[in-house]
Amino acid sequence: MAVYIEMDKVENTDEYVVYTFGRDPQLGLIRLDKKTEAVYILKECPLDASGRWSEMAAVKLVLLWRCGELPEKTQWAS
Repeated sequence: MAVYIEMDKVENTDEYVVYTFGRDPQLGLIRLDKKTEAVYILKECPLDASGRWSEMAAVKLVLLWRCGELPEKTQWAS
């Protein structure tokens, strides 16, 4: 099954970054700790019954951080 997840940055500090993920208006909220690379799901996406979207958004966020990129908008597609 193909998956497309939109991600938009909503907060960026020295310690963490927060993105929404999902498809507007049904969005989840995910946070990456910049020091530890720990990822926290602050709010599950209502469209994601299996939890896979949260996992994919977390992977995308860590990969972006490791590349030194935290764009205003990004996406995960598979």
